[in-house]
Amino acid sequence: MRKIFAIGDLHLSFASDKPMDVFGPEWARHDERVAASWRAEVGADDVVIVVGDTSWALKTEEAMPDLEWLRALPGFKILIRGNHDLWWQGIKKLNALWPGEMLFLQNDSVEIDGLYVCGSRGWGLPGLEDYGADDEKILARELARLTLSLDAAVKRGAGEILLAMHFPPAIAPSFASPFVDLIRGYPQIRRVVYGHLHGPAAFGKGIRGEHDGVRYDLVSLDFLACKPARIV
Repeated sequence: MRKIFAIGDLHLSFASDKPMDVFGPEWARHDERVAASWRAEVGADDVVIVVGDTSWALKTEEAMPDLEWLRALPGFKILIRGNHDLWWQGIKKLNALWPGEMLFLQNDSVEIDGLYVCGSRGWGLPGLEDYGADDEKILARELARLTLSLDAAVKRGAGEILLAMHFPPAIAPSFASPFVDLIRGYPQIRRVVYGHLHGPAAFGKGIRGEHDGVRYDLVSLDFLACKPARIV
């Protein structure tokens, strides 16, 4: 069986000047550090799930240097969209770029050695600061998209599902959310990975560990110290 890794929030910007070290020393030369650890751990036949915020680009053509950089690293890559991935437009067009090397996952699932990978961006949750009517509409849309992805796996006979999200599916202290409610409706889900949270003050806010038989893991780049996490 191939090894499966996950990492999120690469925040690449090879086509623009947007250095990440302004957010702290943990982001210094983050692209070089990710590439080095990736090459050390990930084999050509392995799989890496990238859980959103891959590029700062605004358009697909501007994101190409970042995507080419990612493509050149070992393994088959599965990407989901993050809130900063504004370049993500036209899923058919994206998936025609590098078939067999990179998959842009949206409203669908993909099978890896009997394990089905599903994914969706997710969104901020009710009760958070500045959550409003517009967020309610986006949240409903993201729940629908996630349902499409999960249903695609179930229709294909999935016995076990690995769910990738960009936003955390639940926030402390209650860990109650519409996403967790949806996850409970799919007993095939055994593992959930997500990104989006940055810095020590935020790392502890997302749901982590085992809850109702599902393991939740944060895989944002700075939390992982630029090293893709082995999931399977």
